Amino acid sequence: VDTVRDLALGRHGDGPAHRAFRARFAQTASALRAKSVEDTAFYRHTPLLSALEVGGCPHDPAVSAGDFHAYCARVQRDWPYTSTVLSTHDTKRSADVRAGIAVLTQCPDHWETLLAQVTERTAHGGGTSSPDPQLAWAAWQTVAGLGPAEPERMQQALLKHAREAGLFTTWTEQNTAYEGALRDFVASGPCGPPGDAVLRFMEELAPHVGANVLGAALVHLTMPGVPDLYQGTEHEYRALVDPDNREPARFDVKGRGALSEEKAALTKAALRLRREHPEWFGGSATYAPLSVEGSGAGHCVAYARSGRVVVAVTRLSLRLAEAGGWRETELVLPEGEWTELLDPERQFSGHARVADLFRRLPVALLVRAEDGAAGLSAGVREGRRERG
Repeated sequence: VDTVRDLALGRHGDGPAHRAFRARFAQTASALRAKSVEDTAFYRHTPLLSALEVGGCPHDPAVSAGDFHAYCARVQRDWPYTSTVLSTHDTKRSADVRAGIAVLTQCPDHWETLLAQVTERTAHGGGTSSPDPQLAWAAWQTVAGLGPAEPERMQQALLKHAREAGLFTTWTEQNTAYEGALRDFVASGPCGPPGDAVLRFMEELAPHVGANVLGAALVHLTMPGVPDLYQGTEHEYRALVDPDNREPARFDVKGRGALSEEKAALTKAALRLRREHPEWFGGSATYAPLSVEGSGAGHCVAYARSGRVVVAVTRLSLRLAEAGGWRETELVLPEGEWTELLDPERQFSGHARVADLFRRLPVALLVRAEDGAAGLSAGVREGRRERG
């Protein structure tokens, strides 16, 4: 390993053979990683599917608020115009599917109990058991994140999962008996009556899934870098691996529920803010973490952009609720008056009570009062009226 590293870095010379090696290494290294790690190992290691994404670290799926702030400061310093993404045509699960699965990490005991129940119901209730435990673990997480779906849709995604993992069937050596059992299991388990129990469980967790969805969206739109929005992700977007995530985008949000409307309104407001004030987010902008004080401080991530915008989101909301909520927790705002962009009647200053800040939504996007209601573009005001 050391020899390969040193050759790739040019430490063993710069002759024609050395340059040829470096060129070939650069050409093949990313493809090798993609196939071995992202397209094989990430389909075999299934404890937490939301961590198995390109660039993800399954062994360390979460970061502290401090580490997040340090990362953002580095991006602003070194790569202020780098592209940032949550969902693409190549993600295994869209960001909103991952947001739902991630909530399960906050209630592992309840999830374990539910899995035992649905596994028993599938095996002894006239259904077909999973052909292997690893597939079952992936399937139940998938239905938890995706929500109600036709069996064919789930079968297609999980069949690709099994073939990419290459443990029991592959693209070139297909095990028809295994794949038939997979289809039967998906239809009678995750997409059958046992799956309804998972859907009911996720309905109870809906506020916390929503906190993850809106929090990730707002951070993506306001952190250092240039947000790249995949088609249709302006509203709630739940999709699995291709070809599921390559269907024609739907841009209407009517009838999709409150979360879709909230995400669309938030996305519209944040993007228009960036369009009207690119200097607040570009190469000359600044990024500053904000302090949160009180018992719920660990559940609020907040920062300021260029001293003109404040972003605050909720973190680990289920555990927060179980601990008694925000109570006396306060966000220490920069000096001055601050206006909630989506509700300009609301203003904050000094030590703002987080419970008040998040009274309507689990996220907040604030601008300085002088840049607030009076400075809103017609587009932002119109977006607010559409939602209201």
